[in-house]
Amino acid sequence: MATTVGRNIRRIRKRSGYSQARLAALARTSQSWISRLETADENPTIGSVTRIAQALRVEVVDLLQDATERAA
Repeated sequence: MATTVGRNIRRIRKRSGYSQARLAALARTSQSWISRLETADENPTIGSVTRIAQALRVEVVDLLQDATERAA
């Protein structure tokens, strides 16, 4: 799950034009935490996923679902 969430955070962050630092500020966390999430070095909590989803203006499910699940 951490890999899927990290991949989705990176994809949506880049699509939104945010740097890791900007996303971290919006999500009230650190840039290093965003980096560790994107590289699946850390497992996200539901609280951090929720804050990141709000910062990216997407639904939590958009960060949790694998790309193949979204396409179905």
